[in-house]
Amino acid sequence: MVAIGIDIIIKGVMTFATRTPFKNLSSIAGLAAGFSFVVLLVLWAFNHYWSRKLNNAALTAASRDTFTDALTSLTTVLTILVTVKLHLQWFDNLISIGLGLYILNTGTKIFRESSLNLVDYFDPYLEDRYQRRIADLTSVRKVIFLKAHYDGNLIMLRATIVVPPRMTAIEITRLIETINQIMWQEFGVMETDVMITTSY
Repeated sequence: MVAIGIDIIIKGVMTFATRTPFKNLSSIAGLAAGFSFVVLLVLWAFNHYWSRKLNNAALTAASRDTFTDALTSLTTVLTILVTVKLHLQWFDNLISIGLGLYILNTGTKIFRESSLNLVDYFDPYLEDRYQRRIADLTSVRKVIFLKAHYDGNLIMLRATIVVPPRMTAIEITRLIETINQIMWQEFGVMETDVMITTSY
């Protein structure tokens, strides 16, 4: 995406400088771009919703990529309308440069986040939310350790909690199942490895 963004910006600037004549586009191209925009917008909304719900890095990147494609289709429609109907040929160059800057910015963000995942970085704000949610459970006295990490695009969690000493094995098993279910349903954590201690 970064390379594509830079390429679009360079071509847009060069076209501005050389004042390359603009080739008129047919209304069919505009209709095709409009249809593409609607389809991609629906796909982006789907990816965006599930990326937020599951907190999934792959879906987040996919939603950004799809939004960029939808924006490209929209700018194609606008370019055709403005350049053909209003005969403003410079608008195509301007919109291309703007789109290139947006693609460059989005690609940089995705690269930065992916790089952080590779060095085992995880958002401390999310870890704090996980810890507070587990600590809110009635049977949990305290969360003494919690660490989240990515396994590919999946979130894995390790936690050590303090429980009352009189809890039975069945109650502890149910508690661990509850924690796993909560972390999956509310935060999209694929697996929560819980260690139990009765003293701290």
